[in-house]
Amino acid sequence: MPRSLSFGPVKVRTLPIRGASAVAAIPGGLLVVDDDKGILRVAGGRAALWAGRDDHAALGDLEGLATDETHRIAWAVAEEDGAVIALQLRGRLRRPTLVGHLPRPGTRKNKGFEGLAFMPARLSPSRCASLVVVNERKPRRVQLFTLPSLTLTHDLKLPDRLKDLLDDLADVTVDPVTGALLLVSDQSRRIAVAEITDQKLVLLGSYDLPLSKSEKPEGLDFSSPSRLLVVMDDSAKLLEIAVRRTSTDRVR
Repeated sequence: MPRSLSFGPVKVRTLPIRGASAVAAIPGGLLVVDDDKGILRVAGGRAALWAGRDDHAALGDLEGLATDETHRIAWAVAEEDGAVIALQLRGRLRRPTLVGHLPRPGTRKNKGFEGLAFMPARLSPSRCASLVVVNERKPRRVQLFTLPSLTLTHDLKLPDRLKDLLDDLADVTVDPVTGALLLVSDQSRRIAVAEITDQKLVLLGSYDLPLSKSEKPEGLDFSSPSRLLVVMDDSAKLLEIAVRRTSTDRVR
């Protein structure tokens, strides 16, 4: 029987920046993406530019951000051209490395790459360390690419139940305990939890975020196995949500 997640209570905190589009928890603080500036390091109530477009042009068009489990490497994905950038997290910041470019899903002009997560080999259906990437719309799509080759192993369409819950895809993160995917929609202000079974997404549950209609949740990441962070695109609000895991039947 799969284990699903339950959420709450929620703490509301304030970031020293507005307009965050992605977040990654690191020891002692956070990395937060600002669409125009690049990646900011947040610690002690202050934010400072950590890596920006002067370091690599792709860092001026970011939407997705992730780190590995040991917090040695950060990856970022550019919204328009799918450039994947790797940055060393330890020691002095080295020049960012272009890992490659992701192919756009579908054949129509779409909304671009919106979210990024790291999936360790122990949790990956391909048994390889991978990046999980979401495309916002046209089509709403979840894809897995192995590291470091960026070989596509899973190209996952949203089943009808997930489409009904998520009007778009703004970000994704991986449950560090179960390997389930958490998908957030900024238009629906909702998180859906799904697992990968063969080449399909199976819905496990969903959670409506305690937000007003004007608020847009754009990024999420686990800061610990029991705490989920959600950042807003249009405010300095940061949600810290308690997470619990329970055995449950799949949602049908």
